[in-house]
Amino acid sequence: MFVRPYKLPFRAITRRALERLWLRPRRIGISFDPSDRTVREHLADQSFDVHGKEEPFGTASRGQLVLRIIEEGFPKPNLAAEYFRNLEYLLRTRTKREGCGQVVLGLGTGRCGSTSLTALLASVEESCCTHENPPLIFWTPQQEQVQFHMKRLAILADYFSLVCDVSHWWLNVLDSFFTNFPAGKIIGLIRDVDECVESFMTTRGHGWESWNHWVPYGNGIWIAHLWDPTYPTYSVPSYSWRNPDRAKYELIARYVREYNARLEALAEQNPVRVMLVRTEELSEPASQRKIFNFVNVNGRVATIKLNVRSVIDAQLPITKF
Repeated sequence: MFVRPYKLPFRAITRRALERLWLRPRRIGISFDPSDRTVREHLADQSFDVHGKEEPFGTASRGQLVLRIIEEGFPKPNLAAEYFRNLEYLLRTRTKREGCGQVVLGLGTGRCGSTSLTALLASVEESCCTHENPPLIFWTPQQEQVQFHMKRLAILADYFSLVCDVSHWWLNVLDSFFTNFPAGKIIGLIRDVDECVESFMTTRGHGWESWNHWVPYGNGIWIAHLWDPTYPTYSVPSYSWRNPDRAKYELIARYVREYNARLEALAEQNPVRVMLVRTEELSEPASQRKIFNFVNVNGRVATIKLNVRSVIDAQLPITKF
C-alpha cells in the first residue's frame, strides 16, 4: 500500500512511486517543512478535493487512494472516516472470527530486512500483513496517527488469523500498542551498524542535496523528504559543509546505535512479548521457525531477501487492505 503546494498536489503521489523505483530525479526536494502539520493537513484537503472521486467506493483501489493521500498529508478526521467506511465495506463478505487474530508489530531502523519480514509473515494462511502502511507516525507521534493505526489493526484482527505491520516508526508508540493489544507481540530486527548505514547511504544518495532524514529542515545542505518527521532530528555537525557524506554517515550511525539499544532494552524487559532477530539470520529456516513459534502461527519457511540495495520491493502488493 501503498507535496509541495502546487495546483495538483496529487502529482506528488506519482512522484513517491517513482522515487521508490529510483526513477524520480534525486535532487528534487519539497519546498515546505514536512514536520509542519498545518501544511500537511492543507495538502491532504487539496488532494482529496481534486482526486477524491477518482476511485469507486467499496474497492481496494479506493482504500489505497485514500491511504496515499494520507501518507503525503495527514490523517484528518474526514479522510480517516472515508478509509474506514471503505474498509468495513470491503470486509462485509468475510466472516468474523470467534476470537481476535494475533496482532504483531515488526520494527527496526529501516534498511534492516523489514520488507523480508513482512513477506515472511504474509505467508501465514489468512493473514493480513503490511509494510509501512500509512499514515506515517512522526518520531514525536501525533494522536491522530496512532489512533488510526490502532483502529485499523483492531478491525482487521476480527477477520484475520494474523495482522501485522512492519515499520521503523512503531518504536515510540509501543505503550499504546500494548494497551490496545495486551496479547500483541513485537519482532525487532537488528542489523550490523555499518552495513545498515551503508544501505541508507546507498538509497538516500550522496553529497549535497541528497536526503538526510536526521537533520532540521532548511539546513542548506540536504533537501527535505516527506518522511523526515518519522526519524529523530539531530544537530547539524559543524563540518557538514566540508564533508556532507561523513556528517550524514555519522548521524545515521548514531540513529542506528540508539534505536538498536532501545530494542535490546525492550526485549530484556519483556522477553515474553518481544523477540529480536538478527537481519543476517532472517533467511535461515531455524530463525523463521522461531518467529512463527513466537507469534503462535503456522507459516511457510522460504528463502526471502527483498529490497537489497533498493526500495523497489516495498511496492509489493502484500495486502489489498
